[in-house]
Amino acid sequence: MIESNDIASIYTDCVDDMYTYALYLGFQEQNIVDAIQDVFINLCEKKKDLTGISNIKFYLLKSLRNRLVDIAKQEGKSVSFSPVINVEVSIAETYDHAENRLIQMEEEEEKKREIQAMLASLSPRQQEIIYLHFMEGYNYRQVAELMGMNYGNVRKMIYKSFKLLRTKYCE
Repeated sequence: MIESNDIASIYTDCVDDMYTYALYLGFQEQNIVDAIQDVFINLCEKKKDLTGISNIKFYLLKSLRNRLVDIAKQEGKSVSFSPVINVEVSIAETYDHAENRLIQMEEEEEKKREIQAMLASLSPRQQEIIYLHFMEGYNYRQVAELMGMNYGNVRKMIYKSFKLLRTKYCE
């Protein structure tokens, strides 16, 4: 059984990632806040034993995704994930001069735009898989479970996504 101080530390450790993931999926802020609250209320009310869960963050993201889908269905909205891509590309500052820093910032912004355009050419489902696997660090099995997909289909979709990106942008 989990204690209230355990839930508080889990909340502190995971809430930002939960919020970011839900924003990434394209849900509205108010629904995200409500869903996160519902996930933790459910955790408290059920006093669920989390000892069998190997990755609590993964469990919470899956619960959040399911709750957001439920909220959307209750509101009569169709659930169509439309990820909002916000890729952070950092370039180490090597120059102290203001003009050089400005040039670097412009180059960084250009790279962000290029990556965002590339990822935007993928389907929302492909974008979500790329986000979960490469940005959140989940393995193929975890991505498959989180998205309710077959393991092989996740691997194939990542392969096809990169093949498409190579075809379009690496000539």
